[in-house]
Amino acid sequence: MFLGELLFAICMAVLFTLVFALGFNRPGPWAAWWAFFLVILLAAWAGGLWISPAGPVFIGMYWLPVILVAFIFALLLAAVTPRGSRSSVETISEVRQQEAKAERAFDVFFWVLIISLAAVILLGYLAPAGEVVVTTV
Repeated sequence: MFLGELLFAICMAVLFTLVFALGFNRPGPWAAWWAFFLVILLAAWAGGLWISPAGPVFIGMYWLPVILVAFIFALLLAAVTPRGSRSSVETISEVRQQEAKAERAFDVFFWVLIISLAAVILLGYLAPAGEVVVTTV
């Protein structure tokens, strides 16, 4: 099942990357198609693991959750693609400082998102089927 889930998530990530990042030129906030692809891949894979099975079975797995999660994440990332806007900043150095701040913020967000999605995938394989472990103190 691991290989089927991974391959289907890769197929959906390729499809939505081609459509949104390359076709519509909306690669998300990082302006790189590979970052768009990686986020869609991990989100689709995690969604396939955690969302209740729905739709027809294909190669032993339910494909509808993977497609829906990939599509929703692709839409969200395409929606947050920065657009050129007029700035009230007058000097080039101030513009560069603002761009550097925005880059750092997206870099931190990107890595937190990637690590979180990887943890969700790992927990999907480690947690017993149908059980979520919650501990209280």
